[in-house]
Amino acid sequence: MKKAMPLPEPWSETENAPHSTALPGARDVHLSQAAAPAAAATEGTPSPAASDGVPTGPDAACHEEQTAASAKMADIPLPGEDFSLKEEPRRPASDTAPAAACPGQAQCPLARIPESAWKELFRRPFRRRHPLIFWGIVLLVLAGLAAALLLDEEDLGGERIALLEVRGPISDVRAHLEWLDKLAANPDVKGLLVRVDSPGGSAAASQELYEAIAALGKRMPVAVSMGGTAASGGLMVSMAGKRIFANAATVTGSIGVRMDIPQIRQLLDKIGVGQETLTTGPYKDAGSMLRPLTREEREYFEGLLKDMHDIFTGIVAAARDMPQAKVAELASGKVFTGREALRLGLVDELGTLSDARRWLAEQCHVPASRKLLQRPREDKWWQQPLQSLFQSLLRLDTAAAGTSPAVLYQM
Repeated sequence: MKKAMPLPEPWSETENAPHSTALPGARDVHLSQAAAPAAAATEGTPSPAASDGVPTGPDAACHEEQTAASAKMADIPLPGEDFSLKEEPRRPASDTAPAAACPGQAQCPLARIPESAWKELFRRPFRRRHPLIFWGIVLLVLAGLAAALLLDEEDLGGERIALLEVRGPISDVRAHLEWLDKLAANPDVKGLLVRVDSPGGSAAASQELYEAIAALGKRMPVAVSMGGTAASGGLMVSMAGKRIFANAATVTGSIGVRMDIPQIRQLLDKIGVGQETLTTGPYKDAGSMLRPLTREEREYFEGLLKDMHDIFTGIVAAARDMPQAKVAELASGKVFTGREALRLGLVDELGTLSDARRWLAEQCHVPASRKLLQRPREDKWWQQPLQSLFQSLLRLDTAAAGTSPAVLYQM
């Protein structure tokens, strides 16, 4: 606590009376003089101030007024004095007894919460009290969700129509062949719907896929729906269908075979790189990208192309029941719209995928609303673009083999 200032020497009321309030210890002096008579009256003994320093007569009224004013000034703090340092009067023992009996009850609202609520709040969770039951329920829920996503009522059994999608360049058809083998072994599959949206590709891969679909077509009806493009090798694959549907604006046709032989000799000469090749036969390095074709090699490759071309036209003639001479007229490499293809006899009907599906459902006696059986997707979302890129760079991959011909037969 702040130390009190020392009191000045006693002084009389008549000396310096007008300037008494200006002195630092004036208030304490007035308090001591005013408290002295009260203390003397309480103890029953005469007060020294009353006998010596208290005026009598006319000055008594003035003395009382000064005493009252001094008592009021006692409540006013001096400059620098802190209210918080003053001690509050203590309460009687009867007032503090209840607070001591229950400390903090009035200040903490949590004390009003019943004990049963606390027990329920801190009760162990169900998964800790019964872990086997909890995790068993979780596994059942997850299994139900998985079954709902992968299966429906129609997937549990019954006769079905399967779907085969041929999209993009035709090169590696192993996944398609495996799917066709599974469909052939499934007795519930009653028909095959083929969706073709391809500009063609490898001649051998296109022919292999055509033959696999045609072999399955001997056991069940096959309907083909052409998408935006079904040209060259895509047209060959489509020939395996019993009935072919095309949109009016579908691009099809392009009957023929082509061979690409890149040449990089001039580029290698500019950078000063060369290569020598030793062979055991004159045609072993025919089609090398390091040198132009000779006359004999050109005639040799033209004979290969003619043989592949005859295979293509023979497939079209047999599938469309068309004379070989008429197919030869169409096999100029030109493309046709779906409407022109219908007029030329290359397709059976203008229609969409739904039209082909309804026709096939009637042939198989399977409800058209029943969900199609599709091949599970095993490829990742990023694999298809990479495959297309690698297929476009196939010529360079072939050239890296050294003496192998850098040729690509395409339909």
